[in-house]
Amino acid sequence: MKKILFLSLTSMAFAATAVVTPSVPTLDSDGCYAISTPEELFGFADIVNASDTHDECGKLTKDIVVNKFVSRGGMIQVDGDTVLWTPIKRFSGVFDGQNYAISGLMHYQWTDTSNIGIFAELRGDVSDSQDSKKSAVVKNLNLRGTYFMGNYGCVGGIAGKAESAELLNVRAYDIVSLDSRNYAGGLIGCATDVKISASTSAAYAYTSNQDSVSAAAGGLVGYSNGSLSIVNSHNGGQASGKVVGGMVGNSTGKLSIVNSINVYAKGGTFSTDPVRFLGKYNEAETHVDNCFYYGDREHEANAFATLAQKDDINKGVIAMLLREYNKDGVDGSVWGQSFGIANISFPGLQGEMSMRYSDSNYDIHTFVSKAPALVDGCYQIGSAEELYGFAFIANRDSYKKVPVCGKLTKDIVVNKDIIKNDTLNGNRFGRIPWIGIKNFDGTFDGAGHTISGLYFDNSFRELYTGLFNSVLGNDSLREVKIENLGIEDAYFVSEQAAGAFVGIVDIDNKATLSIKNCHSSSYTNSWASGGLVGLHNGGNLAIEQSYATGRIDGGASGGLVGNAFENFKVLNSYSVVNLQNESSGLLIANFGDKSKGSVINSYGLDLAVKKMSRDVYPLIGRVDDNSSVEYVNAFSEKTETAENFSNGTVAVKLHYFNADGVNGEVWGQNVGVDSYPVFSTTVPDSTGKMSVATTLKTSPVVVRSTNRMIEISGMQAGEAYALLDMQGRLLQRGYASGTSVSLNVVRSGRYLVRVAGQVKAVTIR
Repeated sequence: MKKILFLSLTSMAFAATAVVTPSVPTLDSDGCYAISTPEELFGFADIVNASDTHDECGKLTKDIVVNKFVSRGGMIQVDGDTVLWTPIKRFSGVFDGQNYAISGLMHYQWTDTSNIGIFAELRGDVSDSQDSKKSAVVKNLNLRGTYFMGNYGCVGGIAGKAESAELLNVRAYDIVSLDSRNYAGGLIGCATDVKISASTSAAYAYTSNQDSVSAAAGGLVGYSNGSLSIVNSHNGGQASGKVVGGMVGNSTGKLSIVNSINVYAKGGTFSTDPVRFLGKYNEAETHVDNCFYYGDREHEANAFATLAQKDDINKGVIAMLLREYNKDGVDGSVWGQSFGIANISFPGLQGEMSMRYSDSNYDIHTFVSKAPALVDGCYQIGSAEELYGFAFIANRDSYKKVPVCGKLTKDIVVNKDIIKNDTLNGNRFGRIPWIGIKNFDGTFDGAGHTISGLYFDNSFRELYTGLFNSVLGNDSLREVKIENLGIEDAYFVSEQAAGAFVGIVDIDNKATLSIKNCHSSSYTNSWASGGLVGLHNGGNLAIEQSYATGRIDGGASGGLVGNAFENFKVLNSYSVVNLQNESSGLLIANFGDKSKGSVINSYGLDLAVKKMSRDVYPLIGRVDDNSSVEYVNAFSEKTETAENFSNGTVAVKLHYFNADGVNGEVWGQNVGVDSYPVFSTTVPDSTGKMSVATTLKTSPVVVRSTNRMIEISGMQAGEAYALLDMQGRLLQRGYASGTSVSLNVVRSGRYLVRVAGQVKAVTIR
């Protein structure tokens, strides 16, 4: 076993070396040498080096491992004796990796000015005739675990020097270390008339010459003259030396970088300056479009690239901005991002936006989002994949401060059976994590449908979480609206604020968030937790005809809202929740900061009161002295007995309320079936002892079953419906978006359908 010690990833110690006996690879019918072993790779190098034209075609048919690296005792070691690679001196043909990898290449040269890489030099036709000009091409190749060290030459992972060449879909990653006194680049050391597209480097490029004015290291290219084009490419590696750049160290010629990102390139051994997007460059000949960098916000990125904030990267905003680019023949659809495993992930070239989750510590699954259709300016969301696609689009649009509209066309199930006994069912494995929508500023219409199974356990260390992590209204003349939506069987845990609908409301003081005809049945836990909203921190909040059930944990727990520090209205709404914290309120935990609030024709109940043997909480747990709340026809077990909630007395008071522009006809209760007032067209009479149909207009509704579906027809748009079991327990609820509704029923049996003031029995076989 020979040890190889990395010193700052730039130097190694070597022991005995071994020799590979080259063998001639098979020449396939397409005229390319098919390379499947280290011996055949060395044999291909001999063929090209001995050629007069150097334009042979090569392709990989398997992954090739020349040296195997292992980690022991904090050191990187080679398993066995070291095999040294001799770079292909000149290559003018096409080399296709077919997405296979070459790993474990090693070469070091201290005494001459040789160029070092897989290819010492990529050199196409450099004649003046553009009609017949032919480039050397390397494509679809992965380079892993490689160490190249040179003297005063050019050192690059793919090529030391490249002229009239093209790299397409190549990657250098997983401990690729490139060391030169003068020029080092993750992919190419020195470039002239080169095109790089859909390529990535996570290599370490280092130059040690402090005296040379031109010595440079770059994440992708060390030094460039002539012309260099980089499109749809990504640097995630490091560059270090006298002159360093995230993408290119030093460019003296024409440089174009389009739709690309630099996310690391931290270095600067001989300078205190951080690595910029570009090191040195000819400003008059440099063009950069739709490029981003991630790093120190206090330093410039040459004014070419845009600083990408960590949260924008983590939410897929930057990946979406790259994906949507389509100009001058550059198609950004090659970009994507994977979420869900690491605390932060970066845009990549996988071509899709996906979530990764595990059934165990080892079994990883991928859930791929899909962009919903845009109809009349509103995204039509009919599946879990489209819901995630909408989230990515909404986050991108929030970055641009453009309002976005979403509308459900079906009930959506992301995960099944998230909640059991009011808390998480089992452990985190097997759950597709939710990517919350940030700074929402548009409208979202559930159209009477539900979203169930949203899951966020704070793996990303988010401050705020909910369907919408945050709401940020930019226009005081326009409401941000969330309406006609149910969120059920959902689990949200975060640092500062968690609500099933919104983590934090932080909008302009004159703007309003309106939540109407919505309900949640979820678990939330944070410093400020609410059934609907975690923290109301700016603007105006209006909650109307909405309710919450489930369990609320955390520092400040409110049935509808955790903490409220700005003006609010709660109209025709209720909460029936399990509150688990001493700093709690049936509707809102804490309210203050010189604000005004009103609770009209609403109520709150706490199902945990008797279980926890404590006093009933007030509707609002604590109100600051400098704030005020108006209560109108508002109830709790501090004002009414538990019996009055179950026997219909409170329902009558709510139903016949009509003042301040609030009509209570939405309230009802089927005494003996409903344990407390709900939104229903069935109400008790004035004594609260009998259930009678109201005088509200009813529809000639027809209810029938087909297989495992219940069809309700003859409804009015906006009409409420509910599905119950034969014991009167609520199974589904919603509002008709048209004249008919279809309900999925999992199990056979007898059910009750409550609609239009009627209760009808139906059998599912």
